[in-house]
Amino acid sequence: MKYILILLTFSCNLLAQQKISGLILDKTSGKPVSFASLGIVGKQVGTLSDENGVFELILAADQTKDTLKVYAIGYKPQVFYSQDLIKEVNNKISLEALPTQLAEVVVKSKKIKYKTLGTTKYSKNNCSGFVKNTNNWKGSESALKIDNKDGRQVLMETFSFYIIQNKYADSLTFRLMFYEAADTKWQYPSTRPFMKKPIIFKVGQKNGQFVLNIKEYGVYTSKDFYVSLECLMDEMEITKFCYAGSYDSPSFVKAAAFSKWTQLRGGGPDFNVKVSYTD
Repeated sequence: MKYILILLTFSCNLLAQQKISGLILDKTSGKPVSFASLGIVGKQVGTLSDENGVFELILAADQTKDTLKVYAIGYKPQVFYSQDLIKEVNNKISLEALPTQLAEVVVKSKKIKYKTLGTTKYSKNNCSGFVKNTNNWKGSESALKIDNKDGRQVLMETFSFYIIQNKYADSLTFRLMFYEAADTKWQYPSTRPFMKKPIIFKVGQKNGQFVLNIKEYGVYTSKDFYVSLECLMDEMEITKFCYAGSYDSPSFVKAAAFSKWTQLRGGGPDFNVKVSYTD
């Protein structure tokens, strides 16, 4: 009888789950929007659309009345009632692109200087990784606070981190995010990144320093900021992939696209960004 009750309980839980699936498109062009974020604000429930804009999200019974948010870099965010999307078999969500704004360029005759901000020495004995959300690792992020000289406008040139191990056979896909510090006591990363275009890249190397050239994306700031690595994979077990991290890094993590940032107590990622600037 005990085994029958366990089986019935498990079956009821499965039946109570609801699936939301569909396609995310650019409103103007009709083309798929890759790696758009979907989730319930403040909860560890979320996912990403794939390279073809297709998504699938599983909700528990107590989440079917929650509000679902959809966001992609360069687009206006949208909010839906989960129940409205559950009713449709194949949802088509159209995102409206934000107006393109050209950054103001100030030409100076002074010599360009370069500086590496963030962690300059990797702690290769401390393995850091991503936090799993309710369903998988998609949308999980790990962020490091970067101190910038007040009022100094910097251009992000490269991003670097150190891979301790990578046991996955195929290349792994990540997205690099930049956030301003929220105007709160704890200075969490703000809710939206400040870059204008998504920075998506693949990692195939098994260990060692990985350097990504990001100058072409034109990411500027004159404030302190967070650099964050976002997982775009279904699976990212720390026993298979991890990177160097320090015990005293001012770091935050979140498990899903719109879940809350949590400050790490036991150390965070060893990330660094090479920037250029003029006095």
